[in-house]
Amino acid sequence: MDQAGAVPVAGQGTAALRTEADGGRAEAPSVADAVIDLLRTVRRSKARLMAAASDDVDSATQMVLRTAAIDGPLRASALAAGVQSDLSTVSRQVAALVTRGLMERRADPVDGRASLLVVTEAGRAMIAAHERARLAFFEQVLDGWTVEEQDQFSRLLVRFTAAYDTTHIHWTTSGTRHSARFGNSEEGSTT
Repeated sequence: MDQAGAVPVAGQGTAALRTEADGGRAEAPSVADAVIDLLRTVRRSKARLMAAASDDVDSATQMVLRTAAIDGPLRASALAAGVQSDLSTVSRQVAALVTRGLMERRADPVDGRASLLVVTEAGRAMIAAHERARLAFFEQVLDGWTVEEQDQFSRLLVRFTAAYDTTHIHWTTSGTRHSARFGNSEEGSTT
């Protein structure tokens, strides 16, 4: 028996626990399970990509490069804020990008003591290649989907992502988070 008092039903796994615990509403748990499956799949996919492309720029560094291309030229501190990472991590990523010729440091015209990070032509070419590969991948993933299905999925995913982010911010900043461990709405984890 779990903390909420639900008893597992043989052969029905956690879905039976959740359905009994939530009074029969199976929609939110099925979405939660699907999101967890998606996150696991993405993690496995990223691990396979990193193993297959040992000399390529990893996804975190690719995000640094893309952000600098979109928002730059900018200082390392602004870049770190833009990718929501700490300055020391971004500095290591930038150093690797500079070494590979994908990014360069230029003197800040406003403050000569500081430098601005700028994506090079080689960096822009890499971003374009990654973008082409990303689009080709998703074209394969969505093969067989109608335009209407793709549009609906896109709209719902954007809506879900915004609601997830807003709710997660609220749960992590308020004192009234729901608890999976204790079955109350005082403290706990959102995932």
